[in-house]
Amino acid sequence: MADKTAKNSNLSKAKNAKNDEFYTQYHDIEKEINAYLDYDPNVFRGKTILLPCDDPEWSNFTKYFAQNFERFGLKKLISTSFAPDSKIYKGGYQPTLFETNNPQFDEKKTVTNGKIFTLTHDKSGDNRIDINDLEWTYLKGDGDFKSEEIKKLRNEADIIITNPPFSLFRDFLAWIVEAEKKFVIIGSKNAITYKEVFPLIKDNRLWVGTTL
Repeated sequence: MADKTAKNSNLSKAKNAKNDEFYTQYHDIEKEINAYLDYDPNVFRGKTILLPCDDPEWSNFTKYFAQNFERFGLKKLISTSFAPDSKIYKGGYQPTLFETNNPQFDEKKTVTNGKIFTLTHDKSGDNRIDINDLEWTYLKGDGDFKSEEIKKLRNEADIIITNPPFSLFRDFLAWIVEAEKKFVIIGSKNAITYKEVFPLIKDNRLWVGTTL
């Protein structure tokens, strides 16, 4: 009985960890951001946006803001990922061809280090700034948003936008509020009931988005 209980517990943990790896749909991001643009078309102009807790090669957040870099008038886009070896749910990680075909590919760092993608200028020479101009390198650490490395990026950014892992929502919100940054978090509507969230809504420091 003890062995069966332990097995079920491990399966439950694995399922919960996998649920943390939720990728936000492109149209949900577009719908939410359009609400801000309708209110102020220049809300992102001249701003540096940080997308932490992200997976730049798969993330619709990165794709959306990279493709709209010029339309929004962004100054800089920063997107960071969390190292596969540091995740609870490993899920048989395989690096993408985008990474393995790059001269800087490192078989060890691809699993132990996070990655950082940045977008600031027209690298490809096609006279436009978009997803094809993203530049990347490995982070020094695993990409944990609580690390000093990511805190420096947080402090550099004007706006922080992401869908953090469900299990880290409270910690992530506190991390942003601590820095007094503007932010957009797309997550579960259940977060409204958290004791850390309601006071922020009451004080008009946080409000419910259009996609709820």
